[in-house]
Amino acid sequence: MKGHQKRGRPPVRWLLFLSAWETGKGQVHYSVPEEAKHGTFVGRIAQDLGLELAELVPRLFRVRSKGHGELLEVNLQNGILFVNSRIDREELCGRSAVCSIHLEVIVDKPLQIFHVEVEVKDINDNPPTFPVKVQKLFISESRMLDSRFPLEGASDADIGANSVLTYKLSSSDYFTLDVNSKNEENKQVELVLKKSLDREEAPEHNLFLTAADGGKPEFTGTVQLLVTVLDVNDNAPNFDQSEYEVRIFENAENGTVVIRLNASDRDEGVNKEILYSLNSLVSSMVFAQFSIDPNTGEITIQKNLDFEKVNSYKIRVDATDKGHPPMVGHCTILVKILDINDNAPQITLTSLSLPVREDAPLGTVIALITVFDQDDGENGQVICSLTPHAPLKLVSTFKNHYSLVLDSILDRERVSAYEVKVTARDLGLPSLSATASLFMEVADVNDNAPTFAQPEYTVFVKENNLPGSHIFTVSARDADAQENALVSYSLVERRVGERALSSYVSVHAESGKVYALQPLDHEELELLQLQVSARDAGFPPLGSNVTLHVFVLDENDNAPALLPPGSGGAGGAVSELVPRSVDAGHVVAKVRAVDADSGYNAWLSYELQPAAGGARSPFRVGLYTGEVSTTRALDEADALRQRLLVLVKDHGEPPLTTTATVLVSLVESGQALKTSSRTSLGTAGREAALVDVNVYLIIAICAVSSLLVLTLLLYTALRCSVPPTEDACGPEKPALVCSSAVGSWSYSQQRRQRVCSGEGPLKTDLMAFSPSLPPCPRSEDVSEQQDLNAKTWEALKPSEKKPRAFEMYSSRGDSGARHLLLSLLLLAVWTLGKGQVRYSVPEESKHGTFVGRIAQDLGLELEELVPRLFQLDSRGCGDLLEVNLQNGILFVNSRIDREELCGRSAVCSIHLEVIVDKPLQVFHVEVEVKDINDNPPVFSATQKNLFITESRLLDSHFSLEGASDADIGANALLTYRLSSNEYFSLHVPATDEEAKPLGLVLKKLLDREESPELHLLLVATDGGKPELTGTVQLLITVLDANDHAPTFDRTLYKVKLLENIPNGTLVIKLNASDLDEGLNGDIIYSFTNDVPLTVKSKFHIDPTNGEITAIGHIDFEDSKAYKMRIEVIDKGLPPLTGHCTVLVDVVDANDNAPELIVKTLWLPIKEDAPLGTVIALISVTDGDASVNGQVTCSLTPRVPFKLVSTFKNYYSLVLDGTLDHEAMSEYRLVVTARDGGTPSLSTTVSLSVVVADVNDNAPAFAQPEYTVFVKENNPPGSHIFTVSARDADAQENALVSYSLVERRVGERALSSYVSVHAESGKVYALQPLDHEELELLQFQVSARDAGFPPLGSNVTLQVFVLDENDNAPALLPSGSGGAGGAVSELVPRSVGAGHVVAKVRAVDADSGYNAWLSYELQSAAGGVRVPFRVGLYTGEVSTTRALDEADTPRQRLLVLVKDHGEPPLAVTATVLVSLVESGQTSKTSSRVSSSAGGPEAALVDVNVYLIIAICAVSSLLVLTLLLYTALRCSAPPPEGACGPGKPMLVCSSAVGSWSYSQQRRQRVCSGEGPKTDLMAFSPSLPPCPGSADGIVDSPSSMNSSGANFDLEHHENMNVVNLRP
Repeated sequence: MKGHQKRGRPPVRWLLFLSAWETGKGQVHYSVPEEAKHGTFVGRIAQDLGLELAELVPRLFRVRSKGHGELLEVNLQNGILFVNSRIDREELCGRSAVCSIHLEVIVDKPLQIFHVEVEVKDINDNPPTFPVKVQKLFISESRMLDSRFPLEGASDADIGANSVLTYKLSSSDYFTLDVNSKNEENKQVELVLKKSLDREEAPEHNLFLTAADGGKPEFTGTVQLLVTVLDVNDNAPNFDQSEYEVRIFENAENGTVVIRLNASDRDEGVNKEILYSLNSLVSSMVFAQFSIDPNTGEITIQKNLDFEKVNSYKIRVDATDKGHPPMVGHCTILVKILDINDNAPQITLTSLSLPVREDAPLGTVIALITVFDQDDGENGQVICSLTPHAPLKLVSTFKNHYSLVLDSILDRERVSAYEVKVTARDLGLPSLSATASLFMEVADVNDNAPTFAQPEYTVFVKENNLPGSHIFTVSARDADAQENALVSYSLVERRVGERALSSYVSVHAESGKVYALQPLDHEELELLQLQVSARDAGFPPLGSNVTLHVFVLDENDNAPALLPPGSGGAGGAVSELVPRSVDAGHVVAKVRAVDADSGYNAWLSYELQPAAGGARSPFRVGLYTGEVSTTRALDEADALRQRLLVLVKDHGEPPLTTTATVLVSLVESGQALKTSSRTSLGTAGREAALVDVNVYLIIAICAVSSLLVLTLLLYTALRCSVPPTEDACGPEKPALVCSSAVGSWSYSQQRRQRVCSGEGPLKTDLMAFSPSLPPCPRSEDVSEQQDLNAKTWEALKPSEKKPRAFEMYSSRGDSGARHLLLSLLLLAVWTLGKGQVRYSVPEESKHGTFVGRIAQDLGLELEELVPRLFQLDSRGCGDLLEVNLQNGILFVNSRIDREELCGRSAVCSIHLEVIVDKPLQVFHVEVEVKDINDNPPVFSATQKNLFITESRLLDSHFSLEGASDADIGANALLTYRLSSNEYFSLHVPATDEEAKPLGLVLKKLLDREESPELHLLLVATDGGKPELTGTVQLLITVLDANDHAPTFDRTLYKVKLLENIPNGTLVIKLNASDLDEGLNGDIIYSFTNDVPLTVKSKFHIDPTNGEITAIGHIDFEDSKAYKMRIEVIDKGLPPLTGHCTVLVDVVDANDNAPELIVKTLWLPIKEDAPLGTVIALISVTDGDASVNGQVTCSLTPRVPFKLVSTFKNYYSLVLDGTLDHEAMSEYRLVVTARDGGTPSLSTTVSLSVVVADVNDNAPAFAQPEYTVFVKENNPPGSHIFTVSARDADAQENALVSYSLVERRVGERALSSYVSVHAESGKVYALQPLDHEELELLQFQVSARDAGFPPLGSNVTLQVFVLDENDNAPALLPSGSGGAGGAVSELVPRSVGAGHVVAKVRAVDADSGYNAWLSYELQSAAGGVRVPFRVGLYTGEVSTTRALDEADTPRQRLLVLVKDHGEPPLAVTATVLVSLVESGQTSKTSSRVSSSAGGPEAALVDVNVYLIIAICAVSSLLVLTLLLYTALRCSAPPPEGACGPGKPMLVCSSAVGSWSYSQQRRQRVCSGEGPKTDLMAFSPSLPPCPGSADGIVDSPSSMNSSGANFDLEHHENMNVVNLRP
């Protein structure tokens, strides 16, 4: 590891050097103003270059600036760069845009170079200067606007912002200053004419031009401009304003003055006289409405103005002077007509829906009203009102469209008709109004249900009535009339027990009489509850119910009935045995009877009939108890057998009776006792049997109940042990079940049987269970179940006590819901009726053209169009559109002409009203008529004559009469095109056509000598498809004037001129021309006054032919370019001038060879120097430019170095390949610098680079590892091996030292076993090695050189310790031994040959042959032959023959145990053999066996107990598993239940147990590999394991893991709680 770290150091050094090299390549920029004082701070150069102040002097910090002396210096104490001497930018760089001082900062150890640029900032220390003090200009007043007059600009010796000159002209109304700053080197200053000159007003103009530079502080220079104006006549009449706006009321009287115009002309004489006229562009309608006075300019009305016809007029007026050529001025008058309220509103009732049903919902449309007012503004705004107060209101549905709708509920019974008046009133002054009347009749509807006087009646009817008897009459009243008031009655059918209600009673439909269809029986039916329904004949029919409680009164129609006695005689008589010894009052028997009637009719009394013959009987009967008892003591005189007749009678009217017979037998006391005992015995037997049965039943019930309770407790415990999962369903609302298959119910044993009927209140003792309800019902199932429960609950509740939640199911609730739904639907339809549908159709469409599916878009069905009287109304548009009632399509019926329909209106539409009845609805449909291009543009004349002087200014505007197009929109959007010409362009107004009309714009000066007449064609094209056009011919006559100035072919000439050309060489020949004739066409060439003397010393211009020649030496290195401004002047009066600029670029010639300078060297260079290490710094310069000054450097011959460009013409010689001192110790290099000129020039320089040696070779062993064999028990300090490594370096880098790589061997350090000699590499064993303790010793020896940093490598030694026979065999203890560890054995004399007597066991700690043992039997003393032998390799002692009496009873055998080592080691084992008889052997064996059998028996007992315990636990486990499995299988797990987790492999942890084979290796769970006989159990796993890494997904692991229980999930129990 250490060797790797040391070897990693050279790359780190390489990165550091590379980082330093990259830093050296960087560049730092500073700036300093010129003329800065000595010591001015420039920058913290040391800090910015990343250098420490303390290393500036040691690293020989130095600064060089080529050719700039000591302008800048560095303070080595603080690393600050400062100004050392005066810096003048103009002296240093002249007019160069960028001026900087290049500094080279060089430091050593290591060598680094930094390039620093110090920019010298210009300060404003030179003012602008003009070449002359006064410049004279002569300008004709006829010169065009924007005419330009060049001026001589100023110059500034500064640069940048300080030399950026801004010019300012003194205040002038006629001139502005324009500075062309596209090229700073060729900036042109010109006067621009912004206002026409007038010599009569100002014959001269004195201006001052000021030039200011951009410095701080600002410097200026001035020059006087003297402008002399030459006179012409060019003033046209001018109005006060170009546009006038006049407002006048309609119906003004004829002759009323609209406006009086005023125009003026600045000229004098005839040119000033003006005539007014209406422009020919105005329409004929304007000529008809207005007139203008040609002298005064007054415009008057000559025809009545009507706002409703035309609301505005546009009048164009011309003012023409009498000069030659005449000049015209224009203005526009906008006359806006003001509306007055002269039109009253108009009301139209479009449709009526009468009469109106009284149940019409709110918002029902009664009538459609349209109002219209022709006036505008407030005069046309109409307000509608409704009088008198009525349940109606007006709703605005569209523009000026109203609907008369129902605002409150109607009741025909209260008000049967309404008469209302609609008033429409505008907002004008005075206000005008119109009225319309409407009579509305209210139609009756069936809105009153029949009503009973009271909600229920109680009727009492005696039972056994006659069939068809009248029992009651119901009567209901209906407030409606006619058929709505006709009431019919019916029975609300239901079940009464097993029969229908209609089988008991009926109701007459018209009279309401209730009849009993059959006799009623009180015993069968005590109360009959029924409902009678009353319905009227309206539509829909309305009704109500009344409840009748018919109580059936009891009649005495049932005789008493005898109950069977406990013992009876013949004929059902009661037989009783009475002993004669009884006393008076003894109860003999008891007569039992019942009566099916009730009340008094069921009250029974008992009487004893007299005996035959009038004999008095010794018995009597209880009047109300029926007990027969003795009246006295019996005697011998009484008959042995007596027949008693008991009369049972009720209390009804008439009473009903029955007779009971009691047979009394008088017997002696003994006989009675026996009979009684027999009877009692029989009775007791039966009662005992019954008791036994009951006991068994009770036991069975208790057992079953106990089992049930146990089951419920167990199930509840399982359920409560698991919290509900997230998706488990909570307890549901109980579902009421009434005698259904899904549950069971019980009720009290009262007499009433119809527990679940609708007649009475809900029973309080009703209990219901729903044992099988779905655990997670879906939403639809829940809704169905809730609906079922609601219906069941409603059936159980009485009709008059229904809860609010179920009131919606009643008949009245259903009617209200239907009314509400109907109202909502009508409101939705009404809202839809208020909407508007829009269509569009092009004009001139053919008959039948499809417009739209109007029925579908309005939401109307096709089949209802005719029944609902579909109507289409288009106000004032005739039958242009129609609807096909078969398919609901709107189509074109007749020709539609948009121009005829809407004229010039921007939007043209046909408003349709669609009206349908039943119910009344109105829809507004807008059909937009799209314009098509069917009208071409039209001009007022075919030819237009124009007279224009050639002195007119550029951009002069000449108005034209435009074309007109009857179409609108894009079809009327005219585009004008002028025929191609050089002089005029066409001005087309973009938006404001009224302010500036269509006209020609002069874009080039006219010249009558060149073109006395111009013929142009003006084409107007509309925007329609297809395009239509109109044309007019323009004839332009040009009036003559002299206004041509000399012009050059170009304003800028560029010439390239080689340096060093001879004098007299032609540079360029200029060419200027003047279109004028005579003196006006003669021109003279000259330099302008702003051309510097240096240029005039180099070049000359010929004034006649304009040739420029070279007269001085041209050197590229002195000046790279020259700029000359040339002026050409004609001889006209006033003289006109032209200007141009000549730029001469001097082309460089390759006349300077490169200069090559090697600044510094860093030698020698180490062979481990990283790539990119700087060897030397080289700079090259070439005085030439462009390709001639582009220098390329090369390196020869091919060496591991390269040249890298670090800055402009600066190179670094850097290392490009790996150096090896052993291969090459010195390189000789040649650097060549060659420019790109033709012919190419070059310079060379030689360098010598010496390579220094570094420690870059680590010691190397011959092979990476060695194997050494050493015998154990070696002497301490013995030499066991020698290692040797070789280093390719020299001197101290090649000195190798050896060391041991320390580590732990067991509990001891490696250094306690072996050591290595540092210089020789010999390895010594420091102590004896023991094979039994350490078979293999593996370690590493490190070799390090003496270089810096030291390098090294390791070699591995594997020392195998060879075994020596140094351990004698060791005896193992036997099961029974004698004294001194000897083996004692009893051998019966009766054994035969080969009987095994004993076995000697021994082991040897050595290995291999040294541990191979053999056994030998030592000879007995005296050479006596013993009858025993021992196995050579097994150690078993056995007999060689049968024993006899001659053999000694006690024999001592010596067994020699010996290994196979060299020398062999041995040990002796003693075996004591005692010969005994067979009997003694058995006793001994029995004692031994008994002694050994005691614990074995105890062990057997323990095992039995263990087996019993295991069986019990297993049985309990199986029982638990079976019970749990049954519970789990009975309820499928929910979706969220977790399945059994996969078993987790556990290795010797606390959560399980493991076993392994008895192999010798002990690291069962170590990293050497898993054992194949390992078994694992995981008895406790989490109930819901996730995806864990420890899960073993294999069948074997699942089988071995055993059963996995999860008792946390059980089937959900559904408990239903029912509240009465």
